[in-house]
Amino acid sequence: MRARILTGLVGIPLFLGLMYMGKWPLLALVAGMGLIGFHEYSRMWKNKGIQVGLIPGGLITLALLLRAGLAPEQDSYVGAILAGGVILVLAWVLFRFEQVDIVDGLVTMAGVLYVGFMLSHLLLLRGMGEGTGWDLGLKWVSLAFFCTWAADTFAYFVGVAIGKRKLAPKISPGKSIEGVVGGVLGAVITGLLWGPVAGISGWHGALIGFVISVVSVLGDLAESALKRYAGVKDSGNLLPGHGGVLDRFDSSLFVLPLVYYIAALFFGLS
Repeated sequence: MRARILTGLVGIPLFLGLMYMGKWPLLALVAGMGLIGFHEYSRMWKNKGIQVGLIPGGLITLALLLRAGLAPEQDSYVGAILAGGVILVLAWVLFRFEQVDIVDGLVTMAGVLYVGFMLSHLLLLRGMGEGTGWDLGLKWVSLAFFCTWAADTFAYFVGVAIGKRKLAPKISPGKSIEGVVGGVLGAVITGLLWGPVAGISGWHGALIGFVISVVSVLGDLAESALKRYAGVKDSGNLLPGHGGVLDRFDSSLFVLPLVYYIAALFFGLS
């Protein structure tokens, strides 16, 4: 717990500072997170005898993140990158067919979508509304992270205090239904308070907080299922007390696309 708290005291202000700066500093951070996250993903699958293509998968992941940071308005680039990525991974499988097979290629592309595509929405969300106010994207990305962190924190403490009924014991034995309810409450309160800051009503913020709390649990369970399948406790050891990048951002990988498309489809932000 001490290592977890110390990492948070150092890491959260640094992360928020780079989030505030945006542009190149944030792009460098997210690109690094994406590459490290993809490497963690490949290591977990290696435990099951599946070889993930680090070079082709890492290149496609990086391309998706660079597109989100440098050309967010070019939606056609996503299709081009993914189509080119499929060809690249297929070539990797065919030219190394004695060492890898089609399953390795499919798992590689799944990792690109899971890490690269999902994480790219952090940059897309941060860059929203640049023509209407430089800080609009910052407010929305803060809404996403603050609600996610509130859900995680409330769920932990409520679960420790009164948690009895297990949510998914075969996937994540530590999670309880009571903890999830606490997490929902924390995210709803945070959304209610932060919604007006992001330019929406408090009730809209509370509703978004509720949806975030549900999706964050699904993201957490998805990574827990992958770790349990691979037989590992943590995806990595980069962050003392927290594990790896995927351990720390497992929920956010699902929350960030959700908030981005809510902002774009229901509030007309771009």
